Amino acid sequence: MATSVSAKAFCIGVASSQPTVDDVVRVALGQVLIEIEPNAAARLKQESPAPKAFALEAADMAASPMDLSTPSDHRLSAQQAAAVLFTRLLSLVNGRSGVRLQLCEHLVQNLNRRVLPALSVHPDAQDKQVLRMLAQSCCYGQGQRVLSATADASPDADSSMASALDQLQLSPPGLSAAERLVLEGGSAASAGLSALTVQGGKQLLSTATAVLALSCEALGAQTRAFEPEVVEAHGYTSAISIADELRGLLEGSKRTNTLKGGEEPHAFNAAPQRLGALSEALSSTYVAVRAEVQSSTLPVKGSSSQTTASSLLPARSIELARCFVSLARDALCRAERVAQGEASLLAALPAVRDAIGAAQGRVGAAAAALMTAEEDAIPGVSIALAASGALDAAHQAVALEALVAVARLRLIEGTPVAAPAASGESPAPAAAVEAPPAATAAGGKEGKGGKKDAGKDNAGKKDRKPAGMVIGRGTAFVRAQLEAVAAAPHAFLSLSADSASLESNVRSSCSAISATLTPLSSVCTKFLNEVRSVIDANQARRKPKIPKGTRDFMPEQMAIREAAFSTISAVFKRHGAVAIDTPVFELRETLTGKYGEDSKLIYDLADQGGESLCLRYDLTVPFARFVAVHSVGNIKRYHFGKVYRRDQPAMNRGRFREFFQCDFDIAGAYAAVMVPDAEVIKVVTEIVCDLQLGAFEVKLNHRRLLDAMLKIAGVPPQKFRPICSAIDKLDKETWEVVRAEMVDDKGLDPAAADIIGTFVVLRGAPLELLPKLLAAGHPLSEDAEGRAALEELALLFEYLKAMDALQHVVLDLSLARGLDYYTGVIYEIVLLDSNVGSIAAGGRYDKLVGMFSGKDVPAVGVSVGIERVFSIMEAQMRERAAATSTPLRASETEVLVASIGNGLQPKRMELCAKLWAAGIKAEFGFKANPKMGDSLACVLESGIPFMVLFGQEELTQGVVKIKTLASKEEDTVQETNLVEELKTRIAAAKLAAAQKPCVAAPAPAPGQTA
Repeated sequence: MATSVSAKAFCIGVASSQPTVDDVVRVALGQVLIEIEPNAAARLKQESPAPKAFALEAADMAASPMDLSTPSDHRLSAQQAAAVLFTRLLSLVNGRSGVRLQLCEHLVQNLNRRVLPALSVHPDAQDKQVLRMLAQSCCYGQGQRVLSATADASPDADSSMASALDQLQLSPPGLSAAERLVLEGGSAASAGLSALTVQGGKQLLSTATAVLALSCEALGAQTRAFEPEVVEAHGYTSAISIADELRGLLEGSKRTNTLKGGEEPHAFNAAPQRLGALSEALSSTYVAVRAEVQSSTLPVKGSSSQTTASSLLPARSIELARCFVSLARDALCRAERVAQGEASLLAALPAVRDAIGAAQGRVGAAAAALMTAEEDAIPGVSIALAASGALDAAHQAVALEALVAVARLRLIEGTPVAAPAASGESPAPAAAVEAPPAATAAGGKEGKGGKKDAGKDNAGKKDRKPAGMVIGRGTAFVRAQLEAVAAAPHAFLSLSADSASLESNVRSSCSAISATLTPLSSVCTKFLNEVRSVIDANQARRKPKIPKGTRDFMPEQMAIREAAFSTISAVFKRHGAVAIDTPVFELRETLTGKYGEDSKLIYDLADQGGESLCLRYDLTVPFARFVAVHSVGNIKRYHFGKVYRRDQPAMNRGRFREFFQCDFDIAGAYAAVMVPDAEVIKVVTEIVCDLQLGAFEVKLNHRRLLDAMLKIAGVPPQKFRPICSAIDKLDKETWEVVRAEMVDDKGLDPAAADIIGTFVVLRGAPLELLPKLLAAGHPLSEDAEGRAALEELALLFEYLKAMDALQHVVLDLSLARGLDYYTGVIYEIVLLDSNVGSIAAGGRYDKLVGMFSGKDVPAVGVSVGIERVFSIMEAQMRERAAATSTPLRASETEVLVASIGNGLQPKRMELCAKLWAAGIKAEFGFKANPKMGDSLACVLESGIPFMVLFGQEELTQGVVKIKTLASKEEDTVQETNLVEELKTRIAAAKLAAAQKPCVAAPAPAPGQTA
């Protein structure tokens, strides 16, 4: 295979940049030459041993030349040998290895001149053994030179390393004892082999996805399993991206979803998850390989190497190998399903099945060896080769699946209108996919010329071939490419022919497709790049949509949201709060362990530079981290920001995955107990009143009261939080459902659940229920923790009454709040005439800051769910607009400056500028000469209350007209008085706007007698 070599050499040892896994593959494939960066060369020369202290070893004859009888699957190919050698060279140049510059330059020449040793590998090979043979062959010229790009051919017996080096006038540099130890250390062998496997696996993943889409077309399979809502339910990010790619390939298909009856095998309906698992395995192995590629060799001290073999890379490689085997099995399953009993199409099946079995055996043996290996004897190379073998087996299976899918589509469609390119010719160009799907499928509708000829003779219409099947744009391209590669596609139509010749033809076609789809080959790379272009073009044609659980805001909606923010922030500022902000993402360790069972709803971010990050779940934990980091004393703060939860959204109930929260918190040590708590509750009641959302109540409880209830019921302490999480669902579920969860799912004693049931039904007005709970003999008052909580509540209710906020509060012992960080009073604000659930919630969290700083800082706060508030406000405003036949305004424009006549736009702009300077919100319109009807339509549609009118006559008199839309009155005023007159009218209009008073909560339903 001819390889194009980049004219620009790749520098190694550059201090400002690190090599990548892609660089290893490029060098291994011979696509780029390498050279040592001058500064790195100077460093190597400076750190080289002094000539007097340097002594070469004698050639170690124990490292024997390659035995030509070694099985081919235990022999490294030229690409693999180059990858191992380059990875070893990188660590020598990157670090302070103590090896000679001469030695490194010799290894560079080995790579650039492709003088690579033939290395035999034993089934339980370790990195040290392979690196020892590599050093012996390259530095002493021992053994044979490998010429083949694959491991299938024996090395040329006449091509020894010594003769090849001699022909190129390269003198083997030999090794010192210290240099030998350096070259034998680390995991360069398994890392180099794994680099090829990982990058080849990425290409195979893309190939397998394209071929899977082709199999779906051939079978007419159901594709419901690829829809976003189905895939997202499993929660695998990689599966979502695989399903998205499949939909892009199948875009425009009318062939899929035609198969009726029966259940598809998992190889089809679970394909996104299985391929997603392979994608994640590739990513994790890539990270381990990258760490090895970018590692540096330390100088050798004493008698042993400073670098040891990696234990992470072999474990990741084993998992990757298993995913390759799983892919091979699935591809084989799909091939058999698509073949539908046509044995001739599966002529290559036995060989592929044997390859999969052999790969599975090697992977199993490698995994067993890893489990029993000592730390210093990990068979890293054996495991890397097992993964490479599994990759090869999966490639063969995918190639067979591709052949069967192409053949089945040809059998269904019949003779092609134009035969594909013969074997050896260039495949159809990518532009072919731009034709209509039916035509692209080689058997589609006839062109214009055919229609014209047929139009001359109506009888000719009966002889036309039916239109070809309509398959996806992406799969049409994949099919055209692979059918062009497969030898003589017309043979697929002759299944009644001699079976021996047909099977031979099918095997030949399978070999041709296999060669095209070989990972890392130039042909495969080109094919996948063109497939990616088609997918990207198809996705551009697809109707865009927003992610699940998110929403776009139209201008009039933004106006409502801004009004809500303004009202809420006014309340916060009224109470002396200051604003802060924190990053939208936090370190994973900051968020985990703070939300109990809700921690599973945290959005994890992909690794971006070595930090594990998550999108923030709320604003409270970031605030606690903020207090700890900045050593904040007493603070009363508010914060508006977006938070993210990987929950199942319920848009009609205001539950989103991305939404705003508005937080108000008081942190610090305050002498008066419960005073901050009372002010926080007063703040949230003011917010709900000022927003005019309707009747509401503040459901309130105490976390220590909950703990006392559970202790009285006999709940083990380790189950307090799980049981609280179940109790928290009582606002959505019946007691029977919650009790079943406690007993059946969380293992609680039924008797304990029944005792809890006697407490959680207690609900009532604070000053009515609290005395009953404090009464002598009541279980909660008899418990020390319970009585302390009740006394705190008594003090809180006294303060709330003083601030005229107690009438909104309901003491509800079923309120649990599932978050782990609450330590005291907890509360939720619920609208009584709405089904959106709670619109705000909060509580005391005295221990949260201490999780970050080691020093507890008392804190209490509330969070307003602005999205739910906004939904209610929007509905209310739309109802009022409909009732009054007025538009829902998107802008706050108060005046439209309009003119009658031509050439008056400059004057409109002049008047508008005067109004803007006076603080009046005004517009002048962009039409040069607007008609009166257009101006009136704009005012009515936008709900602008005033209109300034003038024409040439008014300008001559120095006057303008002011039209009040509400009363339809029109008055003439002097232009010089326009600003003051408009200010007066706007102020009067605002004053006349009736402000609805806060709707108090009705008396709470009487609770059960305590």
